[in-house]
Amino acid sequence: MAAWLGLCTGTVLRNGLKRANRYSVELSQRCYNSVMKLYLSSVEIPTPDVLAALLGKPLNETTVALLPNAQDYYSERARLFKINKRVAAMTAAGLQVTVIDLRDYSDAAALQSTLAKYDLIWAMGGNTFCLRYEMKRSGFDAAIRPLLSKNIVYGGDSAGALVVSPSIAGIESADIPEYAEKIIHKGLGLVPYVILPHVDNADLADVLLVVRKLHEGKNEIIELKDSQAVIFQDEMYRLVE
Repeated sequence: MAAWLGLCTGTVLRNGLKRANRYSVELSQRCYNSVMKLYLSSVEIPTPDVLAALLGKPLNETTVALLPNAQDYYSERARLFKINKRVAAMTAAGLQVTVIDLRDYSDAAALQSTLAKYDLIWAMGGNTFCLRYEMKRSGFDAAIRPLLSKNIVYGGDSAGALVVSPSIAGIESADIPEYAEKIIHKGLGLVPYVILPHVDNADLADVLLVVRKLHEGKNEIIELKDSQAVIFQDEMYRLVE
């Protein structure tokens, strides 16, 4: 059974193990959101039952706001194909999916009002810099914390998981930053860890080395295999697969 780890203390809360803090004093003092639920993965939803437990309801009763903006670098035809494919997969899992394009928003209050109607906010994978730019520009940065405090779950895979980190620096070794209108390296900072997906993907081995070296001594890294997710709930987290 996976142990729950303390988000701000760095201590394992079950099984008697301990994990040292390596993130900065500033991050440690902030302690981030004490009330939040996050489901972060490398590839889509590897553990649907765990997600349902986090939501507190079956997936077939769950409404989802799907954020597709990591796909913005594609042509509109290719982008629509990618989005429809994800909508079909989530619908097949029982989820009730609505696509919310962040490009349609430029006001945090309006975006927050829209997203508040859903149980789950899910950010698709793709280009991390495209997603991060639209999150910043649309007001998502300001909207997400109040939404999390209302028991809404944030989920994301690949780029959608990466953006919750304090920084996405180093990801330019995998994603082309110039695809975004403005390059933003600062993450959402929802947790004091860099979320690093696809660590068992041999094609990304060089990228992983760059990211690990860049954040060494600065930010602790949570590494995810393609079969894994990390669950954050209140001040604790655990890996599942």
